[in-house]
Amino acid sequence: MNNKKKKKFERILGVIALVTIIAAWIGGALRQEADLLPFLKEALPGPEVLKPVSAGIYAGYAAKESKDQDKPVIGYAAIGKATGYGGPMRVAVGVDLSGKISGITIVDHKETIPFFRKVLAKEFPGSLIGKSYSHSFLPGEDVDSVSGATLSLNALLNSTRQALRQVAGKTLNLPVEPEKAKPLCFGLPELILLLLFAAGFAGYSKKIKQKPRIQKTMHWVSRIMGMLLLGFVYTIPLSIININSLLLGYWPDWHTHLYWYMLIVGVSLPLILIEKSPYCDTFCPFGSTQEVLKVIGGAKPRIPLKYHSYMRWIQRSLAWAAVVLALLFRNPAHVNVEVFGTFFNLTGTYFQFGLLAVVLIAALFITRPWCNYLCPLRAVSDYIRSMKQWIRGSDSHRADGQKVRREGRRGAGG
Repeated sequence: MNNKKKKKFERILGVIALVTIIAAWIGGALRQEADLLPFLKEALPGPEVLKPVSAGIYAGYAAKESKDQDKPVIGYAAIGKATGYGGPMRVAVGVDLSGKISGITIVDHKETIPFFRKVLAKEFPGSLIGKSYSHSFLPGEDVDSVSGATLSLNALLNSTRQALRQVAGKTLNLPVEPEKAKPLCFGLPELILLLLFAAGFAGYSKKIKQKPRIQKTMHWVSRIMGMLLLGFVYTIPLSIININSLLLGYWPDWHTHLYWYMLIVGVSLPLILIEKSPYCDTFCPFGSTQEVLKVIGGAKPRIPLKYHSYMRWIQRSLAWAAVVLALLFRNPAHVNVEVFGTFFNLTGTYFQFGLLAVVLIAALFITRPWCNYLCPLRAVSDYIRSMKQWIRGSDSHRADGQKVRREGRRGAGG
């Protein structure tokens, strides 16, 4: 297949991928949501009858008679919703007449299963039973914290607190204090991320490129900082789950997820504007880990060129499948084979640990095997580049088109 036919074929596949992604999004949006009544009854098991009394709040009556409203209410139930790492989490909360939690049931969530198991292992949500509307529900204060699953725990706590306060204030008329404005969470992780992006962009400048030793030093300082701080210390990855969350419209509060937004913008904007990725090229924690293993084992680009293209298409197909299934089932983590958390947080499935072992061993001999042949973000980067080049090339001269195609072969660093 000559180059012209190959480009045409790739564009057709790109359009098909886009159409199927849109179809999956529509199909997922039309899927019927779970019936909430069984979850409400589980959270408030005593009453025989549950009746809505206001938006999202149900009253529980003791007897099943024709005039239930004349019977004493023995409790209330409500649905709370908050955003975790993977998307929205909903919980059904039973509340007694004193404003305390009498039962909790998780309706649905989009969290990565191995990480959410850490929350469940700490006896959540059962340990919240008996908590009052006046409690803060802050990890480390009136509830236990969970190392390595902070976002998942916060989603559970915030959704529970929301439902509890809703019942206490609107139905029980208890003195619920107004919600305080959420402070902007800009701390050391955000500052480090900002500095690493600045160093990455500086590395693209002509002045730095003309000084290879300085450029190499900058790259290695960024790699080590990315691996140690963003990887082992803070363990906040960029993954296909984040991309799926955006496509599904699961946008967390920017006050409390500023790092998340900085990462998304810092990766996507340069790809769209200059077709480069400082995150992938210089300080991706797992990419940096592979660079360290490359130095130890003397890794080289050992995959023959004739197989390189096939392996890249396998990578793109896996990324496409992960996106389509996530949109169809409305769960960003429906398919998760990434190994970031498995390596840096020692959390994952048996399959992920096995895959991690293979990748780490391969990285001693093959240059960045995960980034080049498995990472779904690389496939997303390639797609953004190819679509931009197609749009730009359609109105440009042939010479410009040739330049675009040459640039497109470079790919992301992983």
